[in-house]
Amino acid sequence: MITRAILLSAMDELDRRLIAELAKDARQSSAELSRKLGVSETTIRRRIQHLEAQGIITFTAILNPAKLGYSIIAIIALEVELGKIDKISESLAECPNVRYVSLCTGNHDIFIGTWFHSSSELTQFVKDYLANVPGIRKSETFVILDVKKDEVGWLRSLEQSGQGNKKRAA
Repeated sequence: MITRAILLSAMDELDRRLIAELAKDARQSSAELSRKLGVSETTIRRRIQHLEAQGIITFTAILNPAKLGYSIIAIIALEVELGKIDKISESLAECPNVRYVSLCTGNHDIFIGTWFHSSSELTQFVKDYLANVPGIRKSETFVILDVKKDEVGWLRSLEQSGQGNKKRAA
């Protein structure tokens, strides 16, 4: 089994510099990256393919909720019956307004990140949907007022290391 520590130790300084450049702007061409990093375009393309194959990097479009008409962004913390945690989290993952689902420790069992067009839409989701999901004991809603940093993919590191796959005992 390849662990996160092995993957990171197998990366060299060029991989780290390439990742840093891609994190700044993933739309840079291989030619531009090769100039900045002082290596051939072929090396850049091979390195990117290898980093993708190892699951170290991934490319995706980043949506802007405000530009899509979503004016309410909320994080909802849920306390649930632990025997139903997987069923509840899988059900929540299917909801179109739910953008993120995670199992966690502490006073809450599940956190969900949500987007809504209005506060009334959020209210309807909490009152009409969450209130009727069997096994949800309690919810606590946090409406996001302003985002100061949003580093896309910061939670994916848990998936890659295997930490995100551990199941909780009921």
